[in-house]
Amino acid sequence: MRRRALLATVATCGAVAIAGNNTRTPSCGPPEESFDRPRSRWPTTGYGPTNTAYAPAGPSNGELQWQTDRESGDGPRLNGWFSTPIVGENAVYVAIQSLDRYDRGYPGYLVALDDETGEIRWRVEFPSLAGGDPALAGDTILVGDEAGTLYAISTTGERRWTQELDAAVRTPTVIGEHVYVLDASATVYGFTLDGEQCWKHSHSRFWNDLLGRGSSFAVDSAPTVDDSRVYVTVQENPSDDRTGHVTAFNHGGNEEWNYSFPTGYDSPSTPAVVDDIVLVTGGDRIVALDATTGERRWRFVVGHEYTGAPATDGKRVYVGAKNLYALDITDGSEQWRIVNHGVRDAVGWEKSVPFMARPVVTDDAVYLRAGAFDPTDGSRLWGGLAEAELLGSNYATENYGWNSLAPLSVTSDALYLSHQLLGVAKIA
Repeated sequence: MRRRALLATVATCGAVAIAGNNTRTPSCGPPEESFDRPRSRWPTTGYGPTNTAYAPAGPSNGELQWQTDRESGDGPRLNGWFSTPIVGENAVYVAIQSLDRYDRGYPGYLVALDDETGEIRWRVEFPSLAGGDPALAGDTILVGDEAGTLYAISTTGERRWTQELDAAVRTPTVIGEHVYVLDASATVYGFTLDGEQCWKHSHSRFWNDLLGRGSSFAVDSAPTVDDSRVYVTVQENPSDDRTGHVTAFNHGGNEEWNYSFPTGYDSPSTPAVVDDIVLVTGGDRIVALDATTGERRWRFVVGHEYTGAPATDGKRVYVGAKNLYALDITDGSEQWRIVNHGVRDAVGWEKSVPFMARPVVTDDAVYLRAGAFDPTDGSRLWGGLAEAELLGSNYATENYGWNSLAPLSVTSDALYLSHQLLGVAKIA
């Protein structure tokens, strides 16, 4: 049987069981405490462990308070891409990461910015650029690099512990006293916040045994965790079949279900889970899955080759591609859209900057780039889309087709916007 046919038989667009290699170590166990949904902090890239980007409140208007750039501070130039801003007590943390093959020779940094002024308080250097966004757990920041090291750094910039993973480390997810993370080889890890490994699951071992040579993987996502499960997304054979997998594990590290779907060139996004629905994007679509069984409930095709990570308030799903869409969470029907008019020189998405970054949602607003919109109808409340700044960059906009430009975070009184090339801004 040909390899492509075998993969189609085993895992084609449905819920299937894929038995990877599970290293038996003491279980992390279910969360012992719930996420408290802070108003003055944004601790992880998706706000909380369920990655819904749904916060209690955001600013009702705003003006630019400060802005950093690559030359900020007394240290070396910050080469690389600015991560999603992580907001703690009186400080904002960003990792300088790699999203471009030309960035690989630079060192990486975790940078702490003063929340009032934007000035750099401290920076911690890594041998290579970061592999994803940082995550804040109390007074500890978790971040990984492209060399395969997961670092625990105190909020004063001191190294606490490291763990060596099998490949480049992506964005960690923190819940209670545990942290979950994927590496670029599609291996899932669970650690305690003290750095002790709870469990490890490798997707690749199964394919090595079955096919004799194994599959390649691409990963650019964070695990999503609720009281029942850990959900991860990976892309198998990124240069061939480009099959995305959404896999659910119980907190003991045992696989419960797997859903597969075509993704196009990009690996699937970080999933979001709300109530009993798992939302995931990849390629030109968003799919909603039953959290218990992995069966598909609905899908929506965005008409664009790349789709950003979803946000949800439990009523609607907000997802960016070329445009931003608001969908009914029960059936995926479109409620409204914000049309992307950010074009330059010619008509067509390849000359625009897509709305790829995950939006942020509160009860009163949906935040996209530097503006706020009504969640019920998409009408503009205040601010704008920063099109002049984004399109004014001297970087070819075609390269944004598969990268999340301008990821943002909000607190009750401020919006933090990270232009991945130009720096970080606070709007309040």
